[in-house]
Amino acid sequence: MRFLTQWTFLVALSLSFAFAEPSQPTTPERFGESVQRLRTEHEARAVLAGLWVGREPLAKIALGTSMTGVPATTDMSVRIGGISQTFLGTLVMKLVEEGHFSLDDKISRWLPDLLQAENVTVGMLLNNTAGYKDYVRDPQAVERITADPFAHFSAQEIVDTAVAGGDMNFSPGKTQEYSHTEFTILGQVMEKATGKTMPALYQEYLFEPLQLERTGYSVTAEMPEPVLHSYSTDRGVYEDSTFWEPSWAGESGPLYSTLDDLGKWGPVFGRGEMLSPKAFQTLLQRPVSGGKDNLYFAAGFVVANDWYFQNPNINGYTGVMGYLPEKDLTLVVFATRPQEGETVHPAFAIFQQLVRELTPEHPLPF
Repeated sequence: MRFLTQWTFLVALSLSFAFAEPSQPTTPERFGESVQRLRTEHEARAVLAGLWVGREPLAKIALGTSMTGVPATTDMSVRIGGISQTFLGTLVMKLVEEGHFSLDDKISRWLPDLLQAENVTVGMLLNNTAGYKDYVRDPQAVERITADPFAHFSAQEIVDTAVAGGDMNFSPGKTQEYSHTEFTILGQVMEKATGKTMPALYQEYLFEPLQLERTGYSVTAEMPEPVLHSYSTDRGVYEDSTFWEPSWAGESGPLYSTLDDLGKWGPVFGRGEMLSPKAFQTLLQRPVSGGKDNLYFAAGFVVANDWYFQNPNINGYTGVMGYLPEKDLTLVVFATRPQEGETVHPAFAIFQQLVRELTPEHPLPF
């Protein structure tokens, strides 16, 4: 199937000398050609991709259609899912530095009736080492989500579902396993510790200071236009899933954003610009021992061969935001699924191959 295509390259005069430097990985034209080839290879309906060195945008590209006959454009809003956790970790550490709580505080201070709260710390929630079951793995929860994708889930419903059986996945602090539940409990702790809502905390500490005008905390399915439409086969039929409720993801996926705003955020997050060096190193550290030296899940994001990245898959949106400190490089890819195609996560497949081409000395180790 042929899709409409829109290319947008940002080439500032101030970058003309930068392209001549050997350290620069590509040109806008070469980047666009790669994205176009990889989109075809992985059969994505639409792709939005951007590349930045520091704060300078090297290239942005939009390929395919948002809806039938409606081209994808680089200014479209997308639901960023787990990329929210790169914001969340920074927000947590800012609150730690202000003295609202410490990572070693037991969460029973705020949630005394929660299962195992007397043994779980704030830091365990941030690192997914607390042991709370991920409610998204509960077949009944999945059935409820897919049966009515427009149903709203409160944070308390999410937590109650996860602890309903009265047991944990493992003893707090003993190992690590990704859990939507734990990020949701962390949000509850943050609200109780500060007396402010999560949307207000994001706005005050991150969105306003960084002037991320197209990034927001989505308490409903609404996103600001223009919106890249997403599509899903989760319910056995290919359908528009753009405005399915995001609340089922709890604090793992409440944010929407754009290529431009994620391009701004990448170096701020990846350099730890909002934090002290000590606080930033806390976010980067390996929470549990074992595994590969340069492949682990840190505080809500993956560290892989010196890249820091998150790769969400939510309501038909697949995406990746990655940052490579050595080259001060931010790479963002979002893709939507076609009606037919073999690639489950087209954005990550495209991202992984772009990483090999742009930074061959730092391929993702899987």
